[in-house]
Amino acid sequence: MSINIRTNGRGNAWPVPLGQEHPFYDKSKFEDLANASFSIIEYDKDKCINKELLIDAGHGTIQYLIKSNNRIPDAIFLTHPHIDHTLSIDWIVQSYKRQHNKKYPIYASPLCWEQTLMAFPQIGNMVEFKPLLTGKSRKIDEFNGMELIFYPVFHGEAAAGAGMLLFEYKKIRKAVFTGDILLPLLRKRDYEYLQNCDIVYTDANNRYPYPNSNHWSVFRPEILGEEKSEFLKSWLKSKGNKTNWFIRPNIPVKYNKTIHGFFEEFLKDTFNGQELILSVFDFCKKIDTKNICLVHYSGSEDFKHYEKNILDTNELQSWVVESAIKSRLKSKFFVPRVGDMFAWVNDDD
Repeated sequence: MSINIRTNGRGNAWPVPLGQEHPFYDKSKFEDLANASFSIIEYDKDKCINKELLIDAGHGTIQYLIKSNNRIPDAIFLTHPHIDHTLSIDWIVQSYKRQHNKKYPIYASPLCWEQTLMAFPQIGNMVEFKPLLTGKSRKIDEFNGMELIFYPVFHGEAAAGAGMLLFEYKKIRKAVFTGDILLPLLRKRDYEYLQNCDIVYTDANNRYPYPNSNHWSVFRPEILGEEKSEFLKSWLKSKGNKTNWFIRPNIPVKYNKTIHGFFEEFLKDTFNGQELILSVFDFCKKIDTKNICLVHYSGSEDFKHYEKNILDTNELQSWVVESAIKSRLKSKFFVPRVGDMFAWVNDDD
């Protein structure tokens, strides 16, 4: 038995805008037009798929699934309700209903699922919704030995119930999917628990800080001796001390002891001096992860606001490795292509 993590798509919301070109994405390949999506796959000794867990399902996910093995994933896990992460769920749920005449399992935070259903009301009665409660571990029914913790993130006011997903296999292996993120809303003990993750797949929409995009940056310029970002300074001045504003999209109207208790502790840690994490590099330093994969790259904010070139895959790979070395980061950085596999668990684990 082995468990791999496959990149089904690596794109941002619009990898190649109509009428334009993008050096990072090849418009002639449908795989490069797919939004960020991943599969955790368990293989048997004959390399046949036993189980597949799908993380996010936006544009292009279905095409890749059909081309790769034409198999319905055993469950879907949503990081947030934006359409570039949910578009394909209707196709998957309808396929499962026709084939098995059963409800299909989808895991998400309650607020995320509530907003997702507004876009896909027709599948409400076809889904077995499995709620992810903030900061709470739950077993994944479809995959023996696998557990999941949902950690809230801020990705703008329109991303209700957004979060990063921590998958744990037998409590010894950890893989994190940040989804789209500007700011992780984590308590001190959450950062401690995330220490030494095997791999993190993270939002890398822009290299340089531009918080108005609702995405964090890969790094902060001052880390490499460049001038501090004026965009980040002005944003922190206007929003940095308004912590309640960050948590609002994740707070349900009706009191929930688990969710409200989580954020009470988060606010306490923040008021006691815990810093806001606003870049991949800062997050990497905080949790000391082993491997980091950059996805969801755009670069348009870098070009528009910093006059920095939009990079192709090889250029981004070279840049992040060089920048990580200058920042004295121990983690290994990768820019995966669609279809790339990360060997997460093998028979000896």
